[in-house]
Amino acid sequence: MAEELPILVAAVTDEKGRELAEASRLGRTVWVPLEREPARPGPHRLDVYTASSDAPLRLLAEPLGTTSERGSALRLYPWEEVRPETAPPVAPADPFVGRAIAGGRYEILARLGEGSIGAVYSARHTGLGNMVAVKVLHMAFQQDVEFCRRFYAEALALSRLDHANLVHIYDFGQEPDGLLYLAMAFVEGATLRAMQRTERVFEVPRIVSLMLEISGGLGHAHGRGLIHRDVKPDNVMVVAKEDDDGHRVERVKVLDFGFAVPPSVSGEVAQRLAGTPVYMSPEQCLGEELDARSDVYACGVMMYELATGTVPFLARDAESIRRMHVSMPAPLVSANRPDVDPRFDALVRRALAKSRHERHPNMQELRAELKSLLAPAVSPSSGRGLAGARGQDSRPSLPAPSSPTVSPPPSRPSTADWLEDRAEGFARFMDEARTTPAAEALAKDTHGWLGELVRERDRRAFVRRLAELEDAVRVLAQRGDAATLQRVSVVVSGLADRGERDPGVRDALAGVARLFADPELLGPIAERLLAPQDAQPNEGSAAADLIAGARVAGAYALYGARTRIAADQRARIAFVTTMKSLGDSASPVIRAALARLYEQATSGQHRAATELAEDLLLGVSKADDEVTGQLALKFASSPVPSLCRAAARAMTRVWGERARPVLLHLLQHEDDSVLVAAAVGLREIDAVDLEAVARIAAQVAAGRVRTRQLHAVIAETLRSATASASAEAAGVLQRLGAG
Repeated sequence: MAEELPILVAAVTDEKGRELAEASRLGRTVWVPLEREPARPGPHRLDVYTASSDAPLRLLAEPLGTTSERGSALRLYPWEEVRPETAPPVAPADPFVGRAIAGGRYEILARLGEGSIGAVYSARHTGLGNMVAVKVLHMAFQQDVEFCRRFYAEALALSRLDHANLVHIYDFGQEPDGLLYLAMAFVEGATLRAMQRTERVFEVPRIVSLMLEISGGLGHAHGRGLIHRDVKPDNVMVVAKEDDDGHRVERVKVLDFGFAVPPSVSGEVAQRLAGTPVYMSPEQCLGEELDARSDVYACGVMMYELATGTVPFLARDAESIRRMHVSMPAPLVSANRPDVDPRFDALVRRALAKSRHERHPNMQELRAELKSLLAPAVSPSSGRGLAGARGQDSRPSLPAPSSPTVSPPPSRPSTADWLEDRAEGFARFMDEARTTPAAEALAKDTHGWLGELVRERDRRAFVRRLAELEDAVRVLAQRGDAATLQRVSVVVSGLADRGERDPGVRDALAGVARLFADPELLGPIAERLLAPQDAQPNEGSAAADLIAGARVAGAYALYGARTRIAADQRARIAFVTTMKSLGDSASPVIRAALARLYEQATSGQHRAATELAEDLLLGVSKADDEVTGQLALKFASSPVPSLCRAAARAMTRVWGERARPVLLHLLQHEDDSVLVAAAVGLREIDAVDLEAVARIAAQVAAGRVRTRQLHAVIAETLRSATASASAEAAGVLQRLGAG
């Protein structure tokens, strides 16, 4: 079947060939200079020839019907054909398939697809047996400590969304090797992008029907402070099913909310988080703060594309597309679809306004204008609605206008929308009103309040009390009340372990439990641990327990607190001790932070960065960790002695015997503290051999062992010499005067 596709040919530079390959991997639209223009719409085979390759790069191409001096606009996809005359290539094994994550809760089964943020896999919940989808974020995100720290807060907010048009997030976290993941509901359907491949353009009534559901889900998220940032057909799943009356209906699920880009994040991470250029709002292209109106703009781009088969702006590169979004007026839908309802054209034009102040201010107003297009008006010329005149399905039809100049629909939301908004606002007001009393009651009588919760048998009352508890936890965390929160954490963990079967109760318990894995919420607790002011006697111990219980999230909270406070010696010791106690849970944080700090820390000009890097290296726990070892190796060659010393300690813990060559080299260092660290490290890995003894002897002969501490460490190291080096070590001990 694939061989029957019409063939397109392009001869391009090597750089352009790489660009086309990357575009196909992400399903993007690009300009391609073709030998001959496509004769008809639909999928084509594209053979791309470059100077450095004998065989063409083969891609699946979808012409969008637009040409310019730069070529033809094609949406590209990978070519998945296996030619019968050749054996299929052996694909490398996916490292995540078959892996268990989240403490063994999910077993990854198969790869489903990949996007700009990460790859999606099908997985099985090992306890419940049901299918879930797991998104594994790309390696670039795992290596950026600021993004990872923010990831927890935003993933927690995403997990709290509850709307029929959004995919529910069950779980999230980071594995010791750095893997970031989101576990979510498994949805079987087709993306809107896949539907476009076969249908090309959609009739306006169907676009309105789909956009009402898309905007409904986005509006729910906006009401809770979350902006999608990457609205596009690839992130919309359409599920076809029958309603209660047996009619075929399409239900929409909005996927893949983007994450905010912290100001400190740059490079590949920032580029991946920036969004997809052809759907980006002008303010997003300029790097400004985003609000709901940015998603309104992306919805406008998507409506334009669904109606015409192409996006409003296309260019050779992403930067050119961004400039067009910022400065070039959007073309009219009617320029490509002369038969389109002018009111729909006006709606899209308003959504695509350059100034966010001229767009729909929120999704409720966009929905109201979409709903107004479904009014039961008829065309004076035909007496039938638009859909009926075209023989479409029995969906509510869009009326044909009596005149090309139609005043814009009223911007006020419908009565149902208004009531829904007011109900949500009142619920939030009631939540806030009861937050302080619950927090006060918990702090005053923790045992009594939690005892009432445990004894509550009415499920609805139990869920209500959990909602109160969730709000109270936030208040207590802001106060840094670690002692109370530690007791709450123990009780909530015990309740969650009971194996509650009621989904509502189970979700409510999970919501409270996840609060204790939010680095932002744990931030004040970590600060109290590092810099206790007016703390109660057990406050430090409770704070340490909370940080340890949060595992990798606790490590991010600890790191964040360490960057915010002026760390004295006591705070630095507390940081190192707690980080070491976290074990391999702290590894992703330490690796990402060390990579980020290297340039500043080793320059010797940023004392705070140098001290933080030193503390991170000292906070490394014993583990077989190749990446951390490589980072420590870089710091071991630093001109800053304190970093060399800390790196020697870290390498000993993560590399064991493999650290021997580096430790031997550091035995020749001019700084006493580095000599001490190298000698202790060699002793710990049982590597005080002939070469080590010879290097120590050279330092003794040169009169380098001057201090009492260094004398004691060198003597103890020589007494730990291997059997083959014991005689030589005894001789050095005699010269040292410590025999």
